[in-house]
Parts: sequence; C-alpha cells; structure tokens
Amino acid sequence: MKNLSLLLLILLTFTIQDTYAKKIALIIGIDKYVPDTPTSETITWRNLNGAVRDANAMSNVLKCKYQFDEIKLLDTPEQTTTAGLKAAFKWLTNNTNPDDIVFFYYAGHGSQVENSQHFEADKTQECIVPSDAYKGEQSYILDTELNAFLLSLTDKNAVVTAIFDSCHSGSVSRNAITAATPVSRSLNHKFPDIKTTVPKTIPPATRGALIISAAQNNETASETVNTEGLPQGAFTDAFLQAINTSSSVEDVATLEKRIRSLLRFSGKVQTPTFEGQEDRMTKSLFGGAATGADNPLLFVEKIDAATGELKLLGGAALKISKGTTLKNDKGIELEISSLDGMTNSYAKVISGDLKGIKEGDAFEVKVWSHPSRPNLVVWSAKSDLDDATITSLGNELNSLSSSKIQLIKPWEVGTHTLAYDETAKNWIVSNTCGAITTINKISANEVKKAVESSTCNGNSNVKLLVTLPLSSSQYDKLSKELSQTATKLSGTSVDASYILSGFITEGKLKYAWTLQSANAQSDEVKTLPLFSDPVPVTKEAFSYTLQDQAQKIGAIKKWMTLHSPPNMAFPYDLCLQNLDDNSIVDGGKIYEGQNMRLAFKKNPALFEGWKKKNMFLYVFMIDDSGAMQLLLPFDFSDNKSDNILEGYEKDVVPVNLEGNFIEFTVEGTGVDKMFLLASEEAIPNPEQLFNVNGVRSTRSAASSDPLMSLLSSINSNTRGLSMKPRKVKTVWSISSKTFESTITE
Repeated sequence: MKNLSLLLLILLTFTIQDTYAKKIALIIGIDKYVPDTPTSETITWRNLNGAVRDANAMSNVLKCKYQFDEIKLLDTPEQTTTAGLKAAFKWLTNNTNPDDIVFFYYAGHGSQVENSQHFEADKTQECIVPSDAYKGEQSYILDTELNAFLLSLTDKNAVVTAIFDSCHSGSVSRNAITAATPVSRSLNHKFPDIKTTVPKTIPPATRGALIISAAQNNETASETVNTEGLPQGAFTDAFLQAINTSSSVEDVATLEKRIRSLLRFSGKVQTPTFEGQEDRMTKSLFGGAATGADNPLLFVEKIDAATGELKLLGGAALKISKGTTLKNDKGIELEISSLDGMTNSYAKVISGDLKGIKEGDAFEVKVWSHPSRPNLVVWSAKSDLDDATITSLGNELNSLSSSKIQLIKPWEVGTHTLAYDETAKNWIVSNTCGAITTINKISANEVKKAVESSTCNGNSNVKLLVTLPLSSSQYDKLSKELSQTATKLSGTSVDASYILSGFITEGKLKYAWTLQSANAQSDEVKTLPLFSDPVPVTKEAFSYTLQDQAQKIGAIKKWMTLHSPPNMAFPYDLCLQNLDDNSIVDGGKIYEGQNMRLAFKKNPALFEGWKKKNMFLYVFMIDDSGAMQLLLPFDFSDNKSDNILEGYEKDVVPVNLEGNFIEFTVEGTGVDKMFLLASEEAIPNPEQLFNVNGVRSTRSAASSDPLMSLLSSINSNTRGLSMKPRKVKTVWSISSKTFESTITE
C-alpha cells in the first residue's frame, strides 16, 4: 500500500509538472561584428556598443519583475553565429508547451536584402544579422525565417511576445552609438539580390502574438546614452523606463504610448511598431489581465519651465480638442491650449504644481471639451411623470393604431407628431402643414380627436409619431453623464443635431437618439446615423449607454467635419476602379452588381508642388450606422506612401495590402464615407482607433452593407520637440469620398 501511494504521488507530481504553464525566454544581444582577423569581404562592418547591455538588462527585468522560469541568454560572438541563432530558435520551439508564456528579444544589427521577385513594392526583405555575417554566403536570417519561427510558437498555443531592437525591424521584426557619439544599428549595406519568390505569409500577430519593433522597415534604430552614461538601444532604454514606471498589469496600448513619449523626449525620430490584435493590445505585456484608464491617456513629452507649457503625446486623432481638461494620479490638472497635428497637443497646469510633473507622466482625460465647443449638441424633453406612468401612457397610446392611424418610430417620416411641452406641462399634436392642437389632459381618445381634426392636404391616412419625454430622475442622470463629455445637452431643440425620443415597443419603454432634419443633411455629414439603437429605460446602464452613443456620434461627426491645415493637402484622393469597364468613380452613386477595387488617384495640381514626403497613410470608412472600419493598414501591413503609391509614378494606384487588392461586388443599398488620412506621424493602435462599432446594430438597408465586405491600430519627427513660441506644425492631411450604392442605374 505504501509503494502504491508513493507511485501515485510520483505520477501526480509528473502530471502537475507536465501541465504547468511556464515562462520561458530567448534573449539575444550582439555587439561584436568586426572579425578579429581581417577578411577579404568588402562589407564595412561596425561593432555596436549597447546591444549586449540591452540583452542583459532585459534578462534581469524578466527575472526580477516578471519571474520568468527559464531564460537562455546569448550575448557572445561564439553564441550568436547564424548556426547558433537557428539552434536557439529550435530550442525555444521544442521547449514550448501550450499556454506557456514565451518571450523573444533581439538586439543587434538589422539590414535589408534585395529580392527582385518580392511582391512588395520596395523589392527588399528585412533580416537580422548574426555575429558571423562577415563570412558572407547569405549569413543572415530573413524576415520569412523569423516569421516561420514565431508561427511555430503560436502553433503551440503559447502566449508569444517578441521584441526586435534593430534597424528595419518593422517587417521582421538597429544603427549604433558610443558613450560619446550616437550611432545607428544598421549595416549601411544591402545584400545582393537573392531573386527568390516569397510566399505570402501569415503575420504572427494575427495568431495572437505581440510583435514589437524598434523601427519601421524603412527606418534606422538608434542607440543612446542612458542615465548612467552608458550606451544602450534608444528603444530598449525607453522600454525599460516605461515598464519600470508602470505596473506589471498595464495594458499594451498604454505602454506603447508611454514608450513613444519617452523616445520623443530623447529626440529620437524612429517609429516603433506594436503589432497585436485588439484583444492582445488590451492585455498586459505578457498576455495577462490588464488595468487601463476609462478615458484616453496623454503622455508628457516636453516641459517648458519658463512658460509653464507642456507638450503632450495625444491630439486630434484621440478626438482631443482645445479646452479638454486632464488629470493625473497626483491630482494635477491640465487644460489643452492648442493642437499640433493629429498626435500632439499643448497644455498648461490649471490645478497643482508644474514641478510635480516629469517627462513620460500620464494624464487621463477628465472633461472632453469646453462647453462652448462641443462635438455634438443633443436635446431631450423631460416631465414630472415617473417611468412607470410614462410606460403606462405609452401603452395606452399604442392602442390608437388602426387602419387610419399608423404609429411610427421616431426616425420614420410621418404626418403628425405628439410631443410633451415641458414649459406649459401639456401635450401638443402638430402636423406637417403647421397646425397645432393642445391637449391638457392626455388620453388615447383625446389624441385621436386631435389627430382626426387636423388632417393635412385632405390626407385622412395618419402616420403618428408619439415621442415620450424622459422622467425628471432619468433626465438628471443623463445630464450628469453628459456633463463630463464633449456632448452638450441643450435646453432647446433648436440648436440640437439629435433629439432623444421615447416610444413603446413590445410593451417596453425605450429611448433612441434621432437625427433632426435627416433629409437636409449636407454632403459633409451625409452618413451620420439616422438613429441609434433604442435603449430600454429599465436597462441598468441606461443613462451611460445613451451617453456612450452620443459620444460615438459626436466623434464621427468630428471626423466628417475635420479639414486639412492650409497648404497641407496630400496629392492623392481615394477613388473606386470599376473592374468591369476600368472607369474611375470619384464618389457618388455605385450600383448593385458592379465589381470595384479601392484605389488612389493622383491630383495633378497638388502633386506639382508636393515635396514627396514619405507619409503614413490610413484609409478608414464610416457607414450610416456610425460604424468605423480601418481598411489600411490591415493585419499590420505596410502603410508608408513611398511603398503604397509605388514611387508616385502612376496616376491611379490600387490599394495593395502586400499583394492583396481590396476588391468587392456592390450589394444592396447604403451610404458610406471613406477617408484618407496622411500624416508624417504614425498613429499608435490604429486598429483600436478606427475599428469602432456603430450606434445601431443593424442597418436600415434591406441588404448587406456593400462596402463592409471590403475586408472580413504616435510618433513625430524631432522638429516637433521645439518649445519655442513659434511652433512648427506637423504635416497631415485628410480627405473623404461618399459612395451611395443603389440597386439599379
């Protein structure tokens, strides 16, 4: 019996060990690239100074802060050869089990390899460079090999995080520095043409991995001097500062902004990229549950002690406007004084001490904007009746529905309206001819009499809209919710874009925001939602849901009315290319059955004076339910204009997502607005910013959205760091096209 018990204990122990999800890491740092003995190779190699220090610092933080179980550190020339790195990749794959937390880190040189058969426009592949690359003979590891390695980890259902602190790492995912003179982690060398067909690969980020790169694929990654006066990778230095000043459960999206603000403070112009699906970006660095702020965070990039002005990472792209107030965990409050492009703003302290603020500090939005500059103005009637009484009255009025009186929803066009006058505390029936009848004591019979006595143009068929007011208690709750937002609850319906209307459906009292004068919309805001999803008054988060819907509508209205700064128009417009006859559609009507491709069209007048700046391009769409969808970049594709627009030589350039065109067949009816945002700055997490659910769960169109079938995420240059009175504005541009699909020509 004792032996059996011992055997069971041993088996149980092995079972627990086998099922234990461990934390395992592979860390690589390469400083030495120049061989001790001269070679006949013509490549000029340069040693790095901080990559090994980076690797060791990263290894230490994994041990101390994150308690990793197993760490393999490669930091000598003998360990970091091509063969050594590939063997280490195999070790990590073989030792990874389902649910393991896996971390990969590389600091060293990055370079590019010419490949004339590559499907990307620049005809190059990115690579990392082992310590024995001086031997030639393709002694490098290509992005496709790294991609396969990372996929081998995700295929095991591990939680994968990878960091590349190297030059051109945005597609694999470093130029160099001494303690006295900063240098770059790039070889300044393009390897010979490998003339190899490259299969289209699956981005590991679409399989749940988080891939962090120190620079875009066409950028260099710098080294810097850390606070101890020692050389270190600029990105890794900012990364370590960020994680050491934040909690271990901070979400990745917030961590990215913190890192970018620190990089800007150090004067580095590289653009780090964080590739991760939306659910991964809302988790902590290694995939655990995270805590984040309810509102967006802005980070301090620069402090001018003389003027008291702070430059912040966060601007118009976050829907920040002049007058927005911010607060931090110390109780210090700021007010936005001006915006600088899509991603920057300036602020001054309005409460607290400027001396209590340092670069990299986070501030959360407290009040979205000044009341005189709201994103959206709304109105709602209120009454002294309680919810139960309003519900009972609504059900009684529903009995009016007959062959001659049709009750309609608030967003439908009718002949008569019944509404509550909160000033006179009575009810009013009005018709489209302008006739008004007052009802002092409301009942179904009294409403019927008023409607039948006020027919319009001899039309005896009545379409009656009954719009029920809010109870005083619900109105007060909604008013409180909206008071801290960019939505203004007006005291009159005259200046309101949306009205809150109550109605009874299936015996329940519900309220919905409804667009006023829907038929008189300008082209600029033509795709604003006609109405929002009705919210039951019994819903636990009733007032919060209405506030959230209003905020979403206000945000898309702000995008629709946003205009480019003077003389900053990007010289390309969005268009559709009709694949049936090769014609170009610049906007307006498109028809069911047409086969379309999304494209860019050159504007010759603007192009003539353009200086061909390499811009980040974002294409997104807003439909008439208020939903936003990001079309470019997609699945972490490249979105730099030099590549996307293929050297700016063609008049029409299809949107090409690394070999995949955006094509669709028009189906059904609907109105959609597409935007092209061009910016010198990369916008962090554009997937989170531009992929937003609408305020209505289903479209009013009978068929599916024709354009949603197209597809089944801040960093600036150093000139933006100037704190002089005359600020240098960041270059950005926005344009849009509206497409209305109909069934027949």
